[in-house]
Amino acid sequence: MKTNQREFDMKNLIFTQVLIVLLLSSCLVGKRYTRPEVKVPENYINSDTVIASTDSFPSAGKQDTTVNLQWFELFGDTVLNSLIAQALDTNTNLHIAVLRVQQSRSVYKNSKANLGPSVGYSATAEFNDPNDEYFDILGTASWELDFWGKLRHAKRASYAEMLASEEGLKAIKTTLVSDVASLYFLLRDLDNRIEVANQTLISRTIFYIMVNERFLKGESAELDKLQAEQQLALVEADLNSLKRELSITERSLNILLNQNPQAVPRGLQNADQVILPEIPAGLPSTLLEQRPDVKAAENILLAETEKIGIAQAMRLPSFSLTGFLGLASTDLDNLLTGESFAAGVTGMIMGPLFEWGKNKRRVDIQRAEAEIAVNNYLNTYRTALADVENALVSIQSYRDEYTARMRQVIAARKALMLTRAKYDSGYSSYLEVLIAESYAFDAEMLASYTRGQQLTATVSLYRALGGGW
Repeated sequence: MKTNQREFDMKNLIFTQVLIVLLLSSCLVGKRYTRPEVKVPENYINSDTVIASTDSFPSAGKQDTTVNLQWFELFGDTVLNSLIAQALDTNTNLHIAVLRVQQSRSVYKNSKANLGPSVGYSATAEFNDPNDEYFDILGTASWELDFWGKLRHAKRASYAEMLASEEGLKAIKTTLVSDVASLYFLLRDLDNRIEVANQTLISRTIFYIMVNERFLKGESAELDKLQAEQQLALVEADLNSLKRELSITERSLNILLNQNPQAVPRGLQNADQVILPEIPAGLPSTLLEQRPDVKAAENILLAETEKIGIAQAMRLPSFSLTGFLGLASTDLDNLLTGESFAAGVTGMIMGPLFEWGKNKRRVDIQRAEAEIAVNNYLNTYRTALADVENALVSIQSYRDEYTARMRQVIAARKALMLTRAKYDSGYSSYLEVLIAESYAFDAEMLASYTRGQQLTATVSLYRALGGGW
C-alpha cells in the first residue's frame, strides 16, 4: 500500500514539473498593442488671444483651470452650481453609465478568474441491486492551460473595455455639466429677451394709443395708425414665441435634472455672469490624455487588438486538466475509511481540424474590427481638435461681437429717443420712428442673444478640453 502511495506521489511530482515547464514555455500569440501614430499640431490655430497668464487665475497658480472638477463655479452663479450638482446626483443617463462601469468591472473580474482552476465537489450514491452499489464524495478541479494566451488576451481586452466604460462615464459627466450650463444660459437669455419684449410691448402700446387718438382727431394719417398697430402685433407675436421657447428650454432642463416639469430657479442674469478674459487651453497633445472620449476610443482600440490574439489562439489546440480527490467505495460502511481514498488526474488536448475556413475568417473579422477602431480613434482625436478650435474662435468672435452689439444698443436707444422727440414736435414722420424703434428692438434682442452665446462658447471650450474630469 505504501509503495503504491509513493508511486502515486512520484507521478504527481513528475506531472507537476511537466506542467510548470509547459506553462513557462507557453507562447502568447497575437501582436502587442502600440498607439497609432497621430499627427499632433504644436499649438492651436486660434490660441493666441485666449491663452491666459497665471495672474488671471490667482487661485489656480500655474495649474490649468480645466483640470478643476468644479470649473463651472468660475461663473460665480450659486444657482447654476446647485443645478449642476443636482444633475450629477440624479440624472438617469449618468446612473446608467455608472451601472455600465460596474458591469464592465464584473466582466473583467470574471476574465481574471478564468485564468485559475475551477474547484467544485460531487457526491454519488448509486443503488442498482443488492450486489451493485457505489458511493463517493469527491473534490473536483478543472483547469484550462492558457498555453497560447487566449485567456490572458481576454483579460486584457476586458480590462481595456472597463477603462473605456470609465472614460465613457467621464464623458457623460462632462456632457451633462455642459448641457445644464448651456441650457441655463439660454434660459437666462430668454428671460432677458422676454423682458425686452415686454418693455417694448408697453412702449408700443402707449405709442399706438397716442397715434390712434391723433388719427381719431384727424391729426395723423390712417397709415400711421396701421403701422403702429402692425408693430404692436409684431412684438406680441415675438413675445409669445419667446415664452414658448422658454417653456421648452425649462422642460429640457427638467429632464437633465431628473424632475417633473416645473419652473427652474434663476440666479444671476447673463450680463452679470463672470466671463474670464483669458482661458488656458493648454496644448493639442494634452487632448490625448485629457479628453475622455479620446481615451475611451483608444481603450476600445486596445481591446479590439487583444481580441485578435483570442481569435488566433482559437485556431490552435487547447490544453486542459481535470482531477478529483476524495473517497469512493462500493460499500457505504467503508466509505469513510482510509481504504476508500480515491484520486485521479486527466489531461486533454482539443483543437479544430477542418471547419471550412471559419477560424481564419474569425481572425480576419477581428482584424477588421481593430482597423475600424484605429480609424475611430483617429477621427475622435481630430474631432476633439476641431471642437477646441471652434470653441476658441467662438470665444474670441462672440466677445468682439458682444462689444459691438452693446455699442449698437446704446446708439439705437439714443436714436429712438431723438426720433420720438422729433415726431412729437412734428419734425419727422412716423416712418422714421418706426425704423428707429425696430432698430432698437433688434439691437436689444441681438445683444442678449450674443451674450448668451458668449457664455455658451466658454462652456464649449471647457467641454472640448475634456471638462476637467
